[in-house]
Amino acid sequence: MKRPRQDAAGTAADRVFSRIVSDIHAGVIRPRDAISERDVVGRFGVSRTPAREAIKRLFERGFLRIGPRRVAMIKEITEKDLRDLYELRLRLEADAANLTAKYVSDEEIAELRRINREFTLAFRARDLARMLDVRAQFHAVLVHATQNSWLAKVLIMLRDEAYVVRHAHWEDPARAQQAIEMHQEMIDALATGDAARYRKLTLQQIKDGLTTYLSRLRAAR
Repeated sequence: MKRPRQDAAGTAADRVFSRIVSDIHAGVIRPRDAISERDVVGRFGVSRTPAREAIKRLFERGFLRIGPRRVAMIKEITEKDLRDLYELRLRLEADAANLTAKYVSDEEIAELRRINREFTLAFRARDLARMLDVRAQFHAVLVHATQNSWLAKVLIMLRDEAYVVRHAHWEDPARAQQAIEMHQEMIDALATGDAARYRKLTLQQIKDGLTTYLSRLRAAR
């Protein structure tokens, strides 16, 4: 039996959509940045049809809004959006922290130490893109250690949606240095089986990130 032929435009649209979302999460594309069909065609070397389809999906997923002169722009996340997101995230992260502390393996702890060393090197090089990527690896190991794949998927999604907070957090050298130290404390708590300490540190880091971002947001008004 022959496989159904995959639509080439659909494949290109999938690729472009995924690349743009990744760039938004990584801070390459920022809130209020304009994005047009012509830009997408030129940047990704695709025809107008997949470019148009990718932009349509970005609107459907809530990444874009219509700005001045009917120009598509990356949507800003409001303070209410962030507070709602973090309220949910903190509840789930508390449950996840208990599971991580219970099930984390020696191999995963060793991997966390390696990742934190790599994060330190990226920080010293002031390589924000690398810092974001390495921090995502750190988070992935922690949520994988919960041994609950559904919880892990939801937490990764919520973390991705909080990209504006992460960018502000890691762009501040003092905050990044504190994060390295806090990561080490989290690893040590896991290594010694101190679940309460690990949970407290995990939630504190999340709260600190939101507090820092909202303070900057209000100061800019």
